[in-house]
Amino acid sequence: MKVYKKLMNALAAVEKVVLVVTTLLILVLTVGNVFSRKVIHRSWSFTEELVVAVFVLITLLAAALSCREGGLVSLTLVTDRLPKKLKKPSVLLITVLSIIFSVILFKYGMDKVITQLENGKRTFVLNWPEWIFWSFVPIGAGCMILHLIEYCLDVCFGNKNDKEGK
Repeated sequence: MKVYKKLMNALAAVEKVVLVVTTLLILVLTVGNVFSRKVIHRSWSFTEELVVAVFVLITLLAAALSCREGGLVSLTLVTDRLPKKLKKPSVLLITVLSIIFSVILFKYGMDKVITQLENGKRTFVLNWPEWIFWSFVPIGAGCMILHLIEYCLDVCFGNKNDKEGK
């Protein structure tokens, strides 16, 4: 279990670095485009394509990190009102349902990536292969699956404090 925790901590660290870098990228592109439009009177046409795709990645990785702490599956409005003996099973059920949803998202994301690879479709402005941007969906869904499983194991085995190595 310690090796698993180290791997999950490493994954979370990589996700956090990607989130910081991609958020800075969006900031630079957006501010740069506004500056370019106002000062040079020319828009960076590629920014919309890139910012939208990177925003999808940011959203899914942030959701994955939230899954790590049970943030997406807690539904405290429901679980807080349940008797104590039903809280743990309800959290487990909600987590399993979230895993199923993430697996479906992963599957459809991979199907889209494979279709884009086969078709050789490219983006309109940047002329990059579309599969690159579509790969953000299964990457984010895969991270969500791993973190939801991690959360489920923490709930089942009661080692929620292991996350920081306590």
